[in-house]
Amino acid sequence: MTLRFDTVLVRFGEIAVKSPVVRRRMEDKLIDNLLHMLKRCGIGSTVLDREWGRIIIYTPHVDDVCRVACRCFGVTSVSPAVRTDLSLDSIRDTVIKLAQTVLAPGMRFAIEVNRANKRFPYTSLELKKILGSDVLSYVKGLKVDLERPDVTIYVEIRDRYAYVFKDFHEGPGGLPYGVEGRVVSLISGGVDSAVATWLVMKRGCEVIPIYCDLTPYTSEEARERARRVLQWLREWVPQDRWRLYVVPLGRAHEKVPNAGRYRCLLCKVLMYRVAEEVARRERAKAIVTGESIGQVASQTLDNLYFLSTSIRMPVIRPVVAMDKNEIGALARRIGVYDIAARDVIACKLVPKYPITHAKEKDRKVLEDFGIENLVELLVREMEVTEL
Repeated sequence: MTLRFDTVLVRFGEIAVKSPVVRRRMEDKLIDNLLHMLKRCGIGSTVLDREWGRIIIYTPHVDDVCRVACRCFGVTSVSPAVRTDLSLDSIRDTVIKLAQTVLAPGMRFAIEVNRANKRFPYTSLELKKILGSDVLSYVKGLKVDLERPDVTIYVEIRDRYAYVFKDFHEGPGGLPYGVEGRVVSLISGGVDSAVATWLVMKRGCEVIPIYCDLTPYTSEEARERARRVLQWLREWVPQDRWRLYVVPLGRAHEKVPNAGRYRCLLCKVLMYRVAEEVARRERAKAIVTGESIGQVASQTLDNLYFLSTSIRMPVIRPVVAMDKNEIGALARRIGVYDIAARDVIACKLVPKYPITHAKEKDRKVLEDFGIENLVELLVREMEVTEL
């Protein structure tokens, strides 16, 4: 018998606790997203099946499918598996073959059985004993260790087939991309906004990215960093086209040469106001930012309140209560840190003593800068491109 991994078991988490109607809708969306991402990556010859608590993908391209599925929001884990029929002999043969492939004398092993098909004539415990005895007979020098095994061989008994595997690959979890509606996200290219955007995508939000280009007050390295972060985020989006709004924010600053201490506050309010206009155009329900309380001068609680009350659109700040180390740790885990943490000259306009506790009276100062005209300028000159 030749051991051939021909199946990928896809698991999902909180989708399973939704009401039947919502669960069905989210499972359908997850399957659509998976199929779209597989197609975009050029992975053909795949068939998807659905059983309770699992999406099962039959494919000759197991490794590629696992890699793609692990970037699909809603997926908690995947396992490359060997499919076999439901006869006891077939299951035993498959487990023995896998054991002979992955185990060696002196190793510790365990067998785990999930009998989702209750019509199967053996209980989980009975099957574990049979399979464990087989492995000990065919691979000499092994030890059974249920607490700290070197290798665990898993068997899932499903409605039509049994599946044998040993590996779990972690997915992002969360909800399928797009089930919770649309948001716009202000993306600078730094760690905070990249992580914040990823987090709302994980919660099922479709994201329209906005990049505020500070040319000539920024560097080409900063723009390149932003491009790379956007390309990284693009890999998580199960869509043929992903619209990006590029706002020429530097042009607005050229119109206000004497903003002084108000420079950062003016900049942020402009970002918010333009993002609100983009959200209206895109029928989005909220604006996402990477702000964290107290992390920089523009992110004091007073300033965040001032910014939030400068617009009517809800503002979502996924990392607002996380410190720099926590945000960095998450960025490393999801794979964006090395891209977004590059040291660049992001802005040459930051004043020595920026406004850190904005008050209502400061709105009049911004009005005197002609903020309404600046917003109109930016909205008129912003560009839409596709990633």
